[in-house]
Amino acid sequence: MKNLTVDDAIARLRAGGVVVFPTETSYGIGCRAYDADAVGRVVRAKGRPDGKPLPVLLPSVDGLRQKNLETPLLVLAEAFWPGPLTLVVPAFPGLPAPITADTNMVGVRVSAHPIAQALVEGLGEPLVATSANRSGQPAAASPDACRAAGLQGVDGFVDGGVLKGDASTVVGLDRGQLRVFREGPIGLDALEKVWAAARAHD
Repeated sequence: MKNLTVDDAIARLRAGGVVVFPTETSYGIGCRAYDADAVGRVVRAKGRPDGKPLPVLLPSVDGLRQKNLETPLLVLAEAFWPGPLTLVVPAFPGLPAPITADTNMVGVRVSAHPIAQALVEGLGEPLVATSANRSGQPAAASPDACRAAGLQGVDGFVDGGVLKGDASTVVGLDRGQLRVFREGPIGLDALEKVWAAARAHD
């Protein structure tokens, strides 16, 4: 994979490219979320099975507010973003089908990694960010792991050094109740504390 600067990566993404870049958890492979062709390339690069949605990075909490989504999970975004918390919310219009996997939902977060944040802010729009590995393999936490992953059709790589290699906490709603779909760095106790405080003021 060709090494890219942040500015080079933004230019590639704007042109419909697919780029590997660091987040605060592991390396991600991504593209413009509204570019259906590029999203298809990400799916093929990972060998991702049908029916498995793709997470998306937003530039800020305001990026979620501006979608006019009525979701109680906004209080968690305000408390824990930027950071390793993915919120499963109603999908906003225009997202290609592989992102939502026909669920009408999308996983979103704001990354705390300065490179990931610079990419999203530079684009000014949502960015697909799924782990930079072939489906079923461990998440890539280093440049060497990214190169060894065998991802095909990638336009370049932004080096962020060695990362933690964990995955974000994934949270959504199940019949109005908070549900953790995947455990991660942000624990259930911390989430429930914020959630309960918000509900107490409703």
